[in-house]
Amino acid sequence: MMIARLTAEGTAVKVRLEMGARMLPDADSANVIGEIPGKELPEEVVVLGGHLDSWDVGQGAQDDGAAVIASLQALALMKKLGIEPRRTIRVAFWVNEENGARGGVAYREWVGDQIANHVAAIEMDGGAEAPIGFGAGVDPASMDLLRQVGRLLDRVGAGQILQGGGGADIAPLIRDGVPGLSEFTTGVNYFNWHHTEADTLDKVNPEEFRKNVAALAVMSYVLADMPGRLTLAGPRRTVQ
Repeated sequence: MMIARLTAEGTAVKVRLEMGARMLPDADSANVIGEIPGKELPEEVVVLGGHLDSWDVGQGAQDDGAAVIASLQALALMKKLGIEPRRTIRVAFWVNEENGARGGVAYREWVGDQIANHVAAIEMDGGAEAPIGFGAGVDPASMDLLRQVGRLLDRVGAGQILQGGGGADIAPLIRDGVPGLSEFTTGVNYFNWHHTEADTLDKVNPEEFRKNVAALAVMSYVLADMPGRLTLAGPRRTVQ
């Protein structure tokens, strides 16, 4: 903003930029996965999660630590309540989203030819401000079904269901035909914190965080427990 103001005033602006970034050799890392097995269709899976790595200069609380813990808490809440979904609900903490998204690629490779058993993939990667709803890449019939789920989420302000959903970590699954959903929030301050020193734990509002947990828990449980499955607008394309 200062540069724009000075330029508008006719002042010649010179900028000196010092970069400390450098490429280092690859190192081993691993996705972290846990699940609640389904009671009737354990081979069918709803996966949800966020990514473990963050931008170096901050703590990565909004991007994407809050999503990792919210996803874990969603499953922990189900466990505490003693509810058993029809299908398996899996939480995944993906690695390397910030530098190549190889955690998502590795997950897809690990799934292998069982990709057809993935009912849905949910990613939270937009911060932990108050949730508004979900985007979903599904056909009109499935959108109608999801909007019914949205009515359950109206109590926490997260009932909007919009067309289009995805994320870097679940992109390999979506490309091979898995219906993808992305949780979205108000995002009022997210890009003030995103990839900066300001992305710290004190920016996570506990009440808004709990609403994110509730939204993820309700959506993932319903998708895992409903009789049918979401369907895409076109034919499901699976690449082995």
